[in-house]
Amino acid sequence: MVVRRLRSGEIAYYWTPRPKDLQAGFATQGEALGTSYGAAIDRAAALNAHLDAWRHRREGAKDLDAGPRFGTVRWVFERYRRSAAFARVSERSQPEYLRALARIEELPTKTVDRVGDLQVTSISARAADKIYDALQNGPRGKRVRQANLSIDIARRAWKIVRRLYPDVIPLENPFEGVLKIRSSGTKVAATRAEAYALANALKEIGEPHLGAAALICFEWLQRPENVLTGKITWPDYRPPDHPQHVRIFHHKTGEVVLQPLEAEGRKLYPELEVYLADLPRIGVPIVVTKGSRGPSRPYAMVYAQAKVREARETAELGSHVTLDACRHGGMTELGDAELAEQGVMALSGHKTPQAARLYVKRTERQRITAATKRRQWVEANETETRVEMEEGARSRNGTKESTNRE
Repeated sequence: MVVRRLRSGEIAYYWTPRPKDLQAGFATQGEALGTSYGAAIDRAAALNAHLDAWRHRREGAKDLDAGPRFGTVRWVFERYRRSAAFARVSERSQPEYLRALARIEELPTKTVDRVGDLQVTSISARAADKIYDALQNGPRGKRVRQANLSIDIARRAWKIVRRLYPDVIPLENPFEGVLKIRSSGTKVAATRAEAYALANALKEIGEPHLGAAALICFEWLQRPENVLTGKITWPDYRPPDHPQHVRIFHHKTGEVVLQPLEAEGRKLYPELEVYLADLPRIGVPIVVTKGSRGPSRPYAMVYAQAKVREARETAELGSHVTLDACRHGGMTELGDAELAEQGVMALSGHKTPQAARLYVKRTERQRITAATKRRQWVEANETETRVEMEEGARSRNGTKESTNRE
């Protein structure tokens, strides 16, 4: 995507393929993407996918199948990387998926150079267990989380590719049922105070827009990659057709949520709106970094993480306070507020209760609330039981007196 400044001063976006693709016969010459960064990003992604598909067709889909790696573990993983299923993985997670598969591919073996060179027919359940053991007991010590992730993604890759190549890949998925070690710990969520402290610290070190990202993740439950890649824009904030809402697009689930900003004359996110009121509008996206050369642009994830670490040290916050932890904190606050699962999903954009539950951490407040309600129920039940017993006793006494008189 190419960025150009128009005579009017607006920033416009264009998509242009490489000259060598055009010379090779690619039919789409280019396209003007308009001045909305969010819309331009989405359209550019679609055009890039179209170009990638054309390149694969031109190179010949059979090239990979006709090569010497056909039928190997490396071939299966490469097929998965080229699949529509992998394309649906979020931009932030794709590099981690690639590293997870590469860890399996590059494991040394006794028969061939690497696991990636083994034929899929030689990967038994016992072999998968050995791969898992090697992954978690590497030269740098225990790597349980990395090993678990590699096995999970390998299992998915095997399943996806086998559907397309049932005669090549065995029905039995060797990565299915691997007994993995599960960590007893859960990801620590940032509190409201920590999220706002991080935002103010980022503002102090000259990154106010990144501070806004922390608050948007916490208050509006946006995923960090959505905010940093410009998926939420100023036109989404109190747009003319919905002046009391903010339009939030959850890229991972495809859900568009019109988040109410006020109800019955009361602002629902007053602290965040005060912060945004002071934020310079230097681009169409709300969160951008002021470029030292050229127009403002979205934050690179690595740069954003480095600035968050710097601000965290300045504010003397714990290492758990990240943009992701801010979103987890906002989700957990919904649990503290005793929202039902339907309410949580309505705000977060999750499609299933199971997915939403992963982010609502169990807290002391929730335990106190649950225990208090339980105690209230016990005491009310005891009172009801006592009244019933007393009424029963009076009834029995009345019956005895009536019998005695007779």
